[in-house]
Amino acid sequence: MALAAGAAATPAAATPASLWDHPGYDAEDSYYNPAESVVNAGSIGRLTRKWSVNLRKSDESCSGPSAPVVAGGRIFASDHLGISTYGAADGKLNWRYDWPDMMDNDTPVMAVSDGLLIAANGDCNSQSDPDGQLTALDVATGKMRWGLGSDMPINSVVVDKGVVVISGWSQSDEDAVVAYRASDGKMLWHKPRYATTGVSANGVLLIHKTDGYGVPAGETAAVDIGGGATRWTRKGAWPAQAASPRADRFYVTAGGRSPADRSLVALDAATGAVVWTAAGKASELIAADGRRVYRAEGRAVEALDAGNGQRLWITQLNTDVVQPVRAGGLLYAGGAVLNASDGTVAGSVFGGRVVVTGGRIHQVIGSVLVAYAP
Repeated sequence: MALAAGAAATPAAATPASLWDHPGYDAEDSYYNPAESVVNAGSIGRLTRKWSVNLRKSDESCSGPSAPVVAGGRIFASDHLGISTYGAADGKLNWRYDWPDMMDNDTPVMAVSDGLLIAANGDCNSQSDPDGQLTALDVATGKMRWGLGSDMPINSVVVDKGVVVISGWSQSDEDAVVAYRASDGKMLWHKPRYATTGVSANGVLLIHKTDGYGVPAGETAAVDIGGGATRWTRKGAWPAQAASPRADRFYVTAGGRSPADRSLVALDAATGAVVWTAAGKASELIAADGRRVYRAEGRAVEALDAGNGQRLWITQLNTDVVQPVRAGGLLYAGGAVLNASDGTVAGSVFGGRVVVTGGRIHQVIGSVLVAYAP
């Protein structure tokens, strides 16, 4: 990673609260942190490494580092042996949780809800009949509060409004969407032969019918995360990639199997009506800040107008893109750091995925967790 001089330095603002409690910042998977003000165009060229820690490694494990989450002054990072928690400000170890069987636990997806760290993962030794599991750990102590197994693997998970929703299927398990109460793991509702991509718009999920084995079967429904009640339905499969920070739009993919035939579509979250369609713009790498929708594909990053889907700018990078992250007026997508407003270069290359919060950039590089700050 190279960090070179950027825009002229500006006075640092008060350090904002450290919060990034879902893999995509929020349950909307917007990948937009509106609270960040310290790491910006004026300070991106002055970043230095504040601390780094080596994550635990084992050649026998099938788990590993995932996107870390940050809450309550702690950063939670998975490793080959389980989950480790560090002080976000200084990198000091708080606690560790070890997988019961490190050789049969894959890499988790994590989120924080009401004092609990929810980790969703599964086994890794069965190809024909894999299982999933949910583990809830006390964020202060790391002690397990509850855990449960799932006959189906967990292909997607979202945590919102005190509810954990999982979805998955395998050759031996039909598609299903299942909701559990985050506080104690009690099942709240279950919808067989449905799938979801794990995006919540202020407690509303999009789930689509399947044949039971991953093939869409002609209908999408918006349901309440708490009870599974249907708000609206529409024909076709409309898997959500993200929702707007205000939760008034779902950004979904639609169309044929060919990338050129697939579109990025904005749906009204309240009614399911199509707001706009950007033909050929489907992407799983989406971020949204309310004014712009950022999509990444290949080596290009593009910003679309959130109101009408029209292109505002496009920038070619010198490397393959990763999931875009928007914070502090900047856009991170794996190459040169860009100004979010116009796509111009604001700083030099910051490779890989990042978590930007609390005046710091957190990143896992190989098996090392690193924090940078001006």
